[in-house]
Amino acid sequence: MRWFGGFSGPAAISRAPAGGRAVWPELPVCWTVGDWAEHEVRATRKGHRSIVVFGSSDITWADLSCLALHGVPDDVAWRWPGGYTVVEVTDDATTIWTDLGGAWPIYVTAADGGVYWSSSSRALAGLTMTGPDVEQLAARLLAPSVPILLDSRSAFTDIQRIPAGHRGTLPAGGPARPWRPVWTPRPRSGSPAARLRDELAAAVALRLGTASTLTVDLSGGYDSTALTLLAANMSRLGREVTGVTVYPVGRPSGGDLDYARMAAERSGILHRLMPLDVEHAPYSRLGAVPVTDEPAPSTIAHARVSGQLEWMRETLGTDCHMTGDGGDSLLCSPPIMLADLVAAGQYRRAWAETLKWARLRRLPPWPLLSSAYRTARTSRTDALRDLAIMLRNGRSQSRTDGDIRWYATDPVPPWATMEACEQAATVAERVAERTAPAPATLFAAITAADSMAEVGRTARADVQLAEFTGVSLHNPFTDSRVIDAYLSIPLAERPGPADYKPILRDALCDLFPAALAARITKGDFNPDHYGGMRANLAELHSLADGRLAALGLVDPAAFRRTLSMTAAGLPVPFSTVEPAVAAEVWLRAVDMAQPVAWSAAQHGRGAV
Repeated sequence: MRWFGGFSGPAAISRAPAGGRAVWPELPVCWTVGDWAEHEVRATRKGHRSIVVFGSSDITWADLSCLALHGVPDDVAWRWPGGYTVVEVTDDATTIWTDLGGAWPIYVTAADGGVYWSSSSRALAGLTMTGPDVEQLAARLLAPSVPILLDSRSAFTDIQRIPAGHRGTLPAGGPARPWRPVWTPRPRSGSPAARLRDELAAAVALRLGTASTLTVDLSGGYDSTALTLLAANMSRLGREVTGVTVYPVGRPSGGDLDYARMAAERSGILHRLMPLDVEHAPYSRLGAVPVTDEPAPSTIAHARVSGQLEWMRETLGTDCHMTGDGGDSLLCSPPIMLADLVAAGQYRRAWAETLKWARLRRLPPWPLLSSAYRTARTSRTDALRDLAIMLRNGRSQSRTDGDIRWYATDPVPPWATMEACEQAATVAERVAERTAPAPATLFAAITAADSMAEVGRTARADVQLAEFTGVSLHNPFTDSRVIDAYLSIPLAERPGPADYKPILRDALCDLFPAALAARITKGDFNPDHYGGMRANLAELHSLADGRLAALGLVDPAAFRRTLSMTAAGLPVPFSTVEPAVAAEVWLRAVDMAQPVAWSAAQHGRGAV
C-alpha cells in the first residue's frame, strides 16, 4: 500500500511505519511508504522551512523553491493542475493544505505526545490499534447520499480527517488547531465552457506527460469520452491513446458501445474492446476484495474492475488509466438549484427550470416549486436537525412528489436496527452544530462541492484497489482546478437540473461526434446488477450474519429478505442494499488483513 504521512510534536518522533522513507533525511518527521515515482513526491528545504508536494501536479522546481523561500499561500491547493497535497514543516508547526476534490484525504490522530498525520486512515489505525467507527458506518448505511455527515471523519475510531479544501495546522508544541477552510465556490465572469476546456486539457496533459502507456475508459458517455478525445488531441505525433470499452459478451453492438465506437473513429485513438463474461458479473468474487481505507465504490463491481485493470496491464502494458468518475457530480446541477433561484429572487427562471425538471421526472410542478420555496428559507443546520429526527424515527425525508431538500435520502432500509438509526441520528446532530450557513446563490455550488469531496475521497479506495493490479488510477474530474473552474460558474449561467451537461458539450463541441453531443441520457446497468445478484444470492445471504449484525447495525433476517426481493426485481432501491454489502465486505477484509506495521523510529540518514 502506498501512502505518506508524518508527525508533529514537542519531542522527537518515537514510532515510524515499517518500510518508511524520510522525505528529508536530515528531518525525519515526514515519510513515504511504498513505491513512488519521482514526479509524485517533490520536496525542498530552505533554511527552517521544508516543503513537499505529494501527488500529481504541474508544479515546477522553481515554483517549489519560491514556496520554500516566501511561504505557502492558501490557494496553493488549486494553483497548479492536478490532484495533490502540500505540506509545510517549520520549527513551529506542520501545515497541510488539502486538495478540493478529496483525492488525497489526510487523516490525523493524537499519540506519543503529538499528532500523527497520514494519507491512509488504516495506517493510523495500525498505529493506535483502533477498530472501525460504528457511528460512521451507521451514517454511511442509512444516509449514503448525505456526504456532509462524514465530512471530518474516517472509517476508524478516533481518527479524524482534514476536510477537502482546508488548511490543517499541527503546532509542534501543542494540540492541533481547528481546520480552516481556504476555498469556497466563487462566481467568476468569462466563458464557463472555455474555462472547463482549459482545465480538463491541463489535467489530461499532466497524465500524458508522466505515463508510459496511458489508457482511458471509453464508455460512450460524455465524461470518459471527453477525456479520451482530449488525450488524443494532445498526444504526440505517432503515439496513440488507447480507449478501452467493456461490453457484455454476445452483445457487440448497441447502446453505449455504439457511442464509444463513434468517438474512437477520431484519429489518434486505438480502440480496444473487452468482453465481460459471467465471471465479471456484479456481486461476484466479493471475498477477493483487498483491504482499503474505507469501503470502495467499486466493491460491488470488483470482479469487473479488477479483471479490466489486470487485462489492460497484461495486454496493453497500462501504467496509468483515466476514468470519468466525478463527472456526474460536478457537471449535473443538483435539484437544490431551484431553491437557489428562489433565494436569489430569480422567480421567473425558478418557475421555468421547475417545469423542465417536473417534465423530466414526470412529476407535478407545484409541489416541487413549493418545496423549493421552503428549502430556500431553511438553513443547513435546521435541515440536518430534521434529518436527525427522521433517522431516529426510522423514516425518510424523501417524498413521492420529488421535493427539493438540502438532504433528501432514500427510505430507511427495513433491515436497519434501532441502534443504527440512533447512531446515524447522533452523527447528523453533531454535524448540524458546526455547519456554517450557505449564502444564497451558492446552494447548488456548495452541494456539488460536498459531493465532489465525497467522490474523490471514496475514489481513493478504488485507487488502492487498482494498486493491487499494478495500475495507477486517475480521475481528472476530481482535480482541484477542474472543480474550481466549474463551480465558479455564476448562478445566472449555471445549467438547470434538467439539462444534461451542456457546458461540457459546448467545451468540446469541436471534438464530440454529433450523435454523442445530442445524447441526453446514460446507459442503464441495472439489468447486469439484477443478474449478478441472482447468480450470487447464496453468498450475499451469508453476509447477513456478519460484522454489521455483530455491531448491532443490521437485522440479518430482514437483510436477507431485502436481498431476495431485490434479486427478484421488486422495487427496492439498490442504494439501500449496495452500501451494506460494500461495508460488510470491507469489514471482513479489515479483519483478515494484518494491521499496518509500526516500529521504534530510527533516526539515521534516510530513515524515520
